[in-house]
Amino acid sequence: MLSVRFLSCLILASCAASLTAPFSARAEPARAAAPSSAAVLEKVLLVSRHGIRSPTKPLSTLEKQTGRVWSVWPVPPGELTDHGRANLALMGTFLHHWYAPLITQSSTPCASAAAIFVWADAADNRTRQSGDSLSHALTQGCTGTAHSLPAGQHDPLFNALAAGQARLDQQRVMPPLSHAFQQATTPGSTEAHAEAALQAVFAPAGCQQRTGPCFSAPAVLSWKKDQPHTTGGLTLSSSTAENLLLEYVQDLPSTAFANAALTPEDKDARTRQLLATVLPAHALLSDRLRRLPAIVVPRGHVLAEALLESLADNPVSLPDGSALPPSARLILFAGHDTTLDMLATLFGLDWSFTDQPDRTAPDTTLAFELWRLPDGQKEVRFRVFHQSLEQLRLARPMRAGGGRHATPAAQPVLLCRCTDAVQPGGTGPRPEKPYGISVLAVPRAPQTRCCGCSLNDLPVLKKMPESGV
Repeated sequence: MLSVRFLSCLILASCAASLTAPFSARAEPARAAAPSSAAVLEKVLLVSRHGIRSPTKPLSTLEKQTGRVWSVWPVPPGELTDHGRANLALMGTFLHHWYAPLITQSSTPCASAAAIFVWADAADNRTRQSGDSLSHALTQGCTGTAHSLPAGQHDPLFNALAAGQARLDQQRVMPPLSHAFQQATTPGSTEAHAEAALQAVFAPAGCQQRTGPCFSAPAVLSWKKDQPHTTGGLTLSSSTAENLLLEYVQDLPSTAFANAALTPEDKDARTRQLLATVLPAHALLSDRLRRLPAIVVPRGHVLAEALLESLADNPVSLPDGSALPPSARLILFAGHDTTLDMLATLFGLDWSFTDQPDRTAPDTTLAFELWRLPDGQKEVRFRVFHQSLEQLRLARPMRAGGGRHATPAAQPVLLCRCTDAVQPGGTGPRPEKPYGISVLAVPRAPQTRCCGCSLNDLPVLKKMPESGV
């Protein structure tokens, strides 16, 4: 039986810190980051969010929601931009150099391409095209197309609900969801600051006069088409914050300060400050909705099982009937921010950045690294790669060096959150394990710098629920 230790904390004893340590962002080879001097990296599985896209709703809808005319985008709603492709190429190139010792074992041109495999969500153009860009960059131009289902088809790896391989149980979803949204906004909380900042920028008197958007309006929950739906101030704050971020990293004029008598430099500084204040609303909505276990487990169980089977070197069938090639040592799944959210929940992970207010910003990539130790055991190390606000906005390479533009590009640390597996309807472990899940059920070890568990001692998400979950 394969013995794998899932390491989730190697930085702080509290096991709850964000990834804030500065990092020299040159793509040093993966062997330099080995857990021990004799450990060998055998495989890496990457899961990424697509590149910079336009808002998914028409600009006329955004104007109606916020009372403000938004900057015009060069592409239709929800589509990947050329600027987004450029940033994806930079991320893919960085990842290629970072994992070069793993994938480059021959001097023959394109020989290493067989060690790389990219699978993209077919549901949207932006994910398919992001997969293509990353495949081209990772293989240094030897492969320009990612694998996927036919265009427009729902892929169970990224959303088993939409693909019809799972369903939500309203009785399991709505009680914890209602409880989460019934929590009053605490004065001085990040949610309160985000709502107040957006209100001041878009409609200072909107809540009192009811003539504009109200970013602190009570939440309204409903159940439509077998899915929960939310409206209200937090939902509006979340979507507005995300659209402001996308606008900024696309290097478009600021909607928030379009009419302000400010210099371009001041507008840039004010926009960055606003994003840092309002993006926590986006994270909070994700915590309450996208990361709700009763939703995440049925939605994400297919991908989680595929990842674990691949880490165990077992055959993995893909939705089109093919299989992950045995020769692939770097496998990338090109998905969405929701994909990162569901994996963070399933594997008990969390992270944040000092130079990027969105923890699942465009191009953010979560890595599962399989290391073989000298004693024959294997460790799975979690790593996250991201680009700073400035790197995304200016399409700057992920590199080291001094100066304003040399921002950290990757955090070469284990994601720091030791936790028991969450269960639907709650936040702690349950003996019955209704979904057969015990992910990173690691006891807190305040006096140690490393915490982990063995599959032999603590079962880790090995048998996932069937489609009827």
